[in-house]
Amino acid sequence: MKKLGMICVALFLIDAGTSRSAHSQLQGGSVDQRKYGAVTLIRVINTAEMEHRASKKHFADYVELRDSGALDTAGKRFGNAWSALPFDRKAVSEPLPGYEMHFTVDGTGKSYSVSLSDKSNYDSFFTDERGLIYEAKPIQ
Repeated sequence: MKKLGMICVALFLIDAGTSRSAHSQLQGGSVDQRKYGAVTLIRVINTAEMEHRASKKHFADYVELRDSGALDTAGKRFGNAWSALPFDRKAVSEPLPGYEMHFTVDGTGKSYSVSLSDKSNYDSFFTDERGLIYEAKPIQ
């Protein structure tokens, strides 16, 4: 958990340099760099959801956030961490290479949950309308 906290703090403190170098770091990346990318995507989703709810009075599903431009608008707040993310805007179930995403909004639009699961090692990240990000690992 401490490691995840450090990664989250790094989102604010680390300037990845140019988009090209940050992009190559995330793509080729170590486990920590891949986690950094997953946490960045979840943070952007949380930010987009909060902004969407403030203006539309409900949470949106992933496609609505993507198609409305809310993800990119929220992502710009994260600078190079967002612009360098190897994020496939057209993909719904795997927008981040190697991570499977599950995104759910309840029928009333009052809650949502998102999970990103690393397909290579089964580590996962979760969030919901509270905006907290959790890391899960398989029991060994």
